[in-house]
Amino acid sequence: MFALRRLRKPTHGTVVAYLALFVALGGTAYAANTIGSADIIDESILSADIKDGEVKGSELKKNAVNSAKLEDGSVATIDLAPDAVDGAHVLDGSLTGADVSDGTLGSSDIMDDTFPGGGLGASDIATNAIGQPEIATDGVGATEIADDSIDAGEIVDFGLSNQDVGVLFAQINLDGTVANSSGGVTTVKIGAGVYEVDFGRTISSCAFVATQGEAGAGGAGGAIMGVTDRAGNSEAVFVTTRTNANALSDHAFQLVVVC
Repeated sequence: MFALRRLRKPTHGTVVAYLALFVALGGTAYAANTIGSADIIDESILSADIKDGEVKGSELKKNAVNSAKLEDGSVATIDLAPDAVDGAHVLDGSLTGADVSDGTLGSSDIMDDTFPGGGLGASDIATNAIGQPEIATDGVGATEIADDSIDAGEIVDFGLSNQDVGVLFAQINLDGTVANSSGGVTTVKIGAGVYEVDFGRTISSCAFVATQGEAGAGGAGGAIMGVTDRAGNSEAVFVTTRTNANALSDHAFQLVVVC
């Protein structure tokens, strides 16, 4: 007769060993959706474990992404929401003409000076960023030009008129009529060889030079000339023309006033 052997109850270690073998042979040890974050070792999932494009914005914690996590130069225009960048996010003096498209900025885009921090200041404009095309014709007035900032190098040769340098002139015929002038000149022939020449502006603090001579080609026979301030008229001079014998006589003359 055969003797029956009593089967022993499997130990815990044996059960675990069989379970490990079952998993190694392709068995499914966990039901679907049974693994949670508590089952994953902290910082054990690498970027290689995540399929490209699988992480959505809704899966990121608010404020989880900062500049330190962004690659330099990786943010493009399409990544920015409309009106997301304002003046507070632009570094002072960092914009040049190349950063602004032609015609994209108007006066309505620049805060008025009446607001705190409004308007453009020197720190907002890069060095040499403003060229002649950006300045309107006659757009620069005297108040925009610093004292003593313009010298001969900025002035076109012979570009200034006599009014610009404070020089007035008049060419007077012997009958007292005006042949030519710097503008606005009127005359009165008071008597033989005596004239009043009015320049239409105050010249009482200016210097006067007169010489005999016609406006055009003439004899220029010469005369004794006298010129001084006109009594009772700060805009005029008193002129006398005399012969070599010192007798008052009508002569054409040239008059220059330097102020």
